[in-house]
Amino acid sequence: MNKEEAKREVSNLVRIFKENINQYKLSTYKEAQVRIEFIDKFFKAFGWDVDNTEGNSEQYKEVINEDAIKIGGNTKAPDYAFRIGGQRVFFVEAKKPSVKLKDNPESAYKLRRYAWNVGIPISILTDFEEFVVYDCRVKPNEKDSSSVARIMILTHQDYMDNFDKIWDIFSKESVLKGSFERFVESNKGMKGTVEVDNEFLRQIEKWRDSLAKNIALRNQNLSISELNFAVQKIIDRILFLIIAEYKNIEQYGKLGEIAKKKDIYKNLMPYFIDSDNKYNSGIFDFEKDKLTINLTIDNKIFKDILENLYYPKSPYDYSVLPIEILGKVYERFLGKTIRLTSSHQAKVEEKPEVRKAGGVYYTPEYIVDYIVESTVGKLIKGKTPKQIEHIKILDSACGSGTFLVRSYTKVLDYLLEYYKQNTKKYKKEIYQTKKGNWFLTTEIRKNILLNNIYGVDIDAQAVEVTKLSLLLKVLENETKESVNQQLKLFKERALPSLDKNIKCGNSLVDSSYFAQKTLTSSSEELRKINPFDWNVAFPFKFDVVIGNPPYVKEYTNRESFEIAKNTDIKKYYQGKMDLWYFFTCKALDLMKEGGLHSYIAQNNWTTSAGASILRNKILSDSKILSFFDFHDYKVFKGVGIQTMVFVLEKKKTNKTYSVDYYKVIDKNVSKDELTNYLITKRDGDKIEKFKANINPVELKDETITFVNTSIVDIFERMKNAEVFYLTEKEITNGLQVQQEYLNKNHLKILGSEFKLGDGVFVLSDEEMNNLKLSEKEKKELIKPLYTPNEIDRYKVNNKNNYWVIYTSSKFKNASEIKPYPNIKKHLDRFRKIITTDFKPYGIHRTRVEDFFKDEKIVSVRKTRYPSFSFVNFDSYVNQVYYVIKTNKINMKFLTGLLNSKLIYFWLYHKGKKQGEQLQIDKAPLLRIPIIKKENEQIIKNVDLLIELDKKLKSINLDYEREIIKKQIDALEKQIDNIVYDLYGITDKEKEIIEFS
Repeated sequence: MNKEEAKREVSNLVRIFKENINQYKLSTYKEAQVRIEFIDKFFKAFGWDVDNTEGNSEQYKEVINEDAIKIGGNTKAPDYAFRIGGQRVFFVEAKKPSVKLKDNPESAYKLRRYAWNVGIPISILTDFEEFVVYDCRVKPNEKDSSSVARIMILTHQDYMDNFDKIWDIFSKESVLKGSFERFVESNKGMKGTVEVDNEFLRQIEKWRDSLAKNIALRNQNLSISELNFAVQKIIDRILFLIIAEYKNIEQYGKLGEIAKKKDIYKNLMPYFIDSDNKYNSGIFDFEKDKLTINLTIDNKIFKDILENLYYPKSPYDYSVLPIEILGKVYERFLGKTIRLTSSHQAKVEEKPEVRKAGGVYYTPEYIVDYIVESTVGKLIKGKTPKQIEHIKILDSACGSGTFLVRSYTKVLDYLLEYYKQNTKKYKKEIYQTKKGNWFLTTEIRKNILLNNIYGVDIDAQAVEVTKLSLLLKVLENETKESVNQQLKLFKERALPSLDKNIKCGNSLVDSSYFAQKTLTSSSEELRKINPFDWNVAFPFKFDVVIGNPPYVKEYTNRESFEIAKNTDIKKYYQGKMDLWYFFTCKALDLMKEGGLHSYIAQNNWTTSAGASILRNKILSDSKILSFFDFHDYKVFKGVGIQTMVFVLEKKKTNKTYSVDYYKVIDKNVSKDELTNYLITKRDGDKIEKFKANINPVELKDETITFVNTSIVDIFERMKNAEVFYLTEKEITNGLQVQQEYLNKNHLKILGSEFKLGDGVFVLSDEEMNNLKLSEKEKKELIKPLYTPNEIDRYKVNNKNNYWVIYTSSKFKNASEIKPYPNIKKHLDRFRKIITTDFKPYGIHRTRVEDFFKDEKIVSVRKTRYPSFSFVNFDSYVNQVYYVIKTNKINMKFLTGLLNSKLIYFWLYHKGKKQGEQLQIDKAPLLRIPIIKKENEQIIKNVDLLIELDKKLKSINLDYEREIIKKQIDALEKQIDNIVYDLYGITDKEKEIIEFS
């Protein structure tokens, strides 16, 4: 139904409602009737598949009817949940027309409270007569009037006048285009707006702070690790029990009753011990935990915590608080740790690794869903429960357990649907409630968890949170009766111990570390490093390895890399790598043949110089099944990194195979549209999709670029022409000076007599003249430095504005500077901040000086379009540039060739990129197939382009400048066409290049 058809349908519904309004407003006209006759049809008109006519599985139905769900005995879920790709977008609560919604605070509060707890920002209350929209980020209070947080109210008589407005926000088509997200964003900042995860985090951080300070005060013998353990354990226990109470698994209000007693912590202990008898979860295991049972904690601390757990003091409905939100909150919660001062006072502060990373970044649900569906979903499809028993799923940096919880849920959902196909046969596996809903038995849920789910994390607190999240998932549909029945009939506790499944350790550092470090390392160092032996902990291979590994560059955390280099994983180390590369190499080692591996990680590993070992490992041990490049779309808001998701199959092959490649080409794509695409893979104009061929043999030691098979022929034609390739000896990076000018950090060290931007190794004309250098100093150590101000496409202005002190590695020997006293005096002023490899007088990397002499080509390293410049005089450049010097071909011809559209096309698809920006390092330059046959016309055109560029700089009149620009365009166009002909590019191929 298109927009015009929808408008007619809504108009017809309004007409029918008006004509019979008195009948509909009778108390005998039920809610179920208004839903069927009006509300269902209304939302169908707006493009929503209310009846699931597309036949989507339960997980991906667009509209879920939640009418039958009763939670905690008194909380009714809203009647409709509208979803995109399985992710909830908004709720709709239906009422019968006899209820006046405008003045009904109770209905508004119930909707807002449920939506706020579940984390849904906007929801609708409607009886068709009225259509009321609430901002559910505003923290609900029972005393709120019906107008609080209300952002739109329409009656049925307003629908046609406001049809475009409703369509542009709530139609499925508009939601996919991002209109709903924009509407949500436009209402952000309303007074009282606070999202549930932020508020819940604030609450448990307050608990941590008060518990830590009091426990440290009253228990002076505790170490830092014991204090962190005790605080985390108490918070986990309280959360577990309050959730159990709200779900009516435990007696509601029991914690509140204990809060009224004199010695609260002493009275909590029987509740904790009884819970261990019931649940066996490890959360209450006092056989292992001898610490917390003997703690002294003041009553006031627990009174403040426990009394505020219940309605109306608490805004939370713990029965509906999603495990995903709990995980999201805990992920951020774990970003801080407790330390002890010298006087044994507790202080909570950010962990160093979190501080360096700029915060904790939680993986969005739609990414987790996509990865789980692409691996776990794919692997279990079509399998029997018996086959699924043997599938092992691992997250080796599990954090709060998000990926494991979702994987567990995926297997549960699949098996429930499987068993429902033959309910008579599977009476022991599933049961039916009085409401007619089917659920897996606790026994099955426990077995799946123990058989299928495994995790490791270096953070002991994260391990406990993962266990808590998984165990809460097991309890999802339990009741007090079912828990007690298991205990009574089968002497079996409701929850399994996860100690053999979720373990604490360093996934990258195994027992080989002990061989080198046992005798020299302190127990504190070994505890911090926490080596983990996979063969002992998990003596089997995994079918699925998924997650979001830590992204850490070596220069930000050298310690982690040094530790890794002392273990067997050092074979995967190389300079300029990222820590997450180790995780993928390790994942492939831990997997079964045919297993699936998927991570969300940075997208530059395919071309990065520091990822060649990773690429070779992936190419030799696996097949890349799919690669989803998010490009400029920021999956992690507020972080500049570009990300991707790959799916690898553990399978050795030397044959060419195809990869499903996806790329976001519009960074403004809405989250809802992206979510929908990740699940459905339906064509969209904001996502590029094609098949790309991978040849593992040809790509060994090379970068990986995903090229549409339709343009591979162009590259083959280029390579098959009569070509040559530049060699390593014909290309160099520019000078790496290190300290060119003073920055703010330098000034903090040097003091106020220096100025920001003062030259250290790089000098302006004025600075050089002020040094009063001798002729010897000028001739031997001062060289002309050229910057972007002097370097244009095709040519370099021969008048430089800066000079570089060109001191080689020999100047590490301080005696070498003696013949140059004025330069020595100058550099001595900056001695404290010079950190080059050849300090105090040598620059970091001088390169082979011959490259900077005479004729050469200078190339900008990072650029949107190729910018190669011909130079025929002595000129030095820094590391922003590469320099090409060869005697195999005319350098002006090569300049024109490298600036052509064909070579840009090659570099764009086969070279390195950061977003749309080319990164023309040595590696891509070495791979360009350069035609051997020179062309005189190209050489003439390059001469003309150099002259025209000079002329352009001297002209002030716009119309004259436009004439010259047209001449430049014509000359470049002619070069492009000649280059096409030299390589034998066909007319059809030219079209692909010109319009791609």
